[in-house]
Amino acid sequence: MSGATLRGTASRDSGGESAATRPAVNRLLGHLHLGREAPTLDYVDRIIREHQLRVPFETLTKLVDYEPGLRRGDFLPSFADYVERIVTRGGGGLCWTLARGLHVLLDDLGFEVALMYMDPGHCCVRVELPEGPFYADVGYAAPIFRAYPLFESFALDTHREKFDYSVREDGIFVTRNPGPSKKLDPTPRRLGDVRDFITAANDWSAPQSFLHRLSYAGHVDGVYTSLKNGTLNRYLPGGLEKTEIAADDVPGALADIFGADPALYIEAAEVHRRSLPAPQ
Repeated sequence: MSGATLRGTASRDSGGESAATRPAVNRLLGHLHLGREAPTLDYVDRIIREHQLRVPFETLTKLVDYEPGLRRGDFLPSFADYVERIVTRGGGGLCWTLARGLHVLLDDLGFEVALMYMDPGHCCVRVELPEGPFYADVGYAAPIFRAYPLFESFALDTHREKFDYSVREDGIFVTRNPGPSKKLDPTPRRLGDVRDFITAANDWSAPQSFLHRLSYAGHVDGVYTSLKNGTLNRYLPGGLEKTEIAADDVPGALADIFGADPALYIEAAEVHRRSLPAPQ
């Protein structure tokens, strides 16, 4: 597949996005403290790093998007709405929203990009460069701060987790400790190719669905920090620090610690209350 075909297909299949996304792309670049440059490996590495540091991994917008998405039959917000929430409310998303956002961003910047699927239930980005195809992932809440060659094994070992990307004869396997193991299909995909996976990821009846969680995570003063169901976790070099936060204080803590809009938590919590299945 030629670069022109990849770029053209991506532009037509980015969830109804088009050249009209340019102002939102520029706004997102500003949030990442980056400008427009020629598409290079060094540039995509810097985009991934800044994205990881400045865009949170969180379930609040997933919950807020659930009911409108159910009515539309499309659970992804528009790219413009996605960027608006990042810039003004401290929003982010989970892998489907974050991967689609990175895909739109890189495509607009002239990169040859496609989506990829990991089984079970994860989406990431494939970037074609003169050096070869690369794996780019900003939606895994993992310590990934650059792109990696798609067909080469690598491992990351941090005080927070061990991340192993293993290229074998029988496939590409991604294992996190602590965390799940998944198998990456490197086939380039359009957004339409993963629609059924996105719908499945918005099923309240799935026991491990992210819809069941009220969580928000990002880097605060260089420390990866998460707030999940009332527990604040700080992943310090010396070990995990946990602090319990009373339910009524969580919106304020979200604002004080992460600088996010507390109303985002309140809206998400209301959807969570209405929609969470009753215990069996």
